[in-house]
Amino acid sequence: ARIVAVLRNAAELNISVDLKSFDPSQLTHDRENELLGKLAEFPRVVASAAEMRQPHRIARYLEDLAGTYHGFYADCRVLPMGEENASPLHIARLLLCTSTQVVIANGLALLGVSAPERM
Repeated sequence: ARIVAVLRNAAELNISVDLKSFDPSQLTHDRENELLGKLAEFPRVVASAAEMRQPHRIARYLEDLAGTYHGFYADCRVLPMGEENASPLHIARLLLCTSTQVVIANGLALLGVSAPERM
């Protein structure tokens, strides 16, 4: 729900994100790199859960991912403030939010669970 709100706020600010505009060199904060690393684990976690027939591994991963995202969100300003224009860093962080949203949605779908858009 938090990621949906961030992306909705970005749209209200007329900030459009496009994968072509992604500049990974902008992501230098430890929390950004921690989140990128956690996202990269998803394919391995899914494969392991399927191979071992242990879907709880996906649920545990998603819980960890949510915690990692929370730390990122707390420490890294995603949207510009006031009259500030969106910078390449804002765009990169928004794409990181979008990637997190996709991974969470895919993980929940594998578990047969839907994600709320609002709390």
